[in-house]
Amino acid sequence: MYAENIQALFIVINDPDRLDQVLEILLECEIPGATIIESQGMAKVLSDHIPIFFGLRGLNLNEHESNRTIFALSKHPEKIDNAIEKISAMFHGFEEAGTGMMFVVPVTKAVGLGRKSQRE
Repeated sequence: MYAENIQALFIVINDPDRLDQVLEILLECEIPGATIIESQGMAKVLSDHIPIFFGLRGLNLNEHESNRTIFALSKHPEKIDNAIEKISAMFHGFEEAGTGMMFVVPVTKAVGLGRKSQRE
């Protein structure tokens, strides 16, 4: 019932136009089944909804209306490492402010992984 020894790779990109490239890298690294969520950064939300933070709007002129948060699970740490290396290179290590970030979280339990498709 439970799958163990899984890692979750989270990727936040501030340029939605690069989403397809990130997904292609995940497929190349044999990490299928990613989930994509439209998201917003804290500065964007604060500047839009709380008047005292309105000045934050000018901090990042390249900011898009929304970001993309991608997460994918894998039982293979080497595949996660490979994806991190390739995506990091694509974004120049996320060194430039406002480009995004990546991180990995261990998943101690998960349900619903490795299901057979409905066509089988």
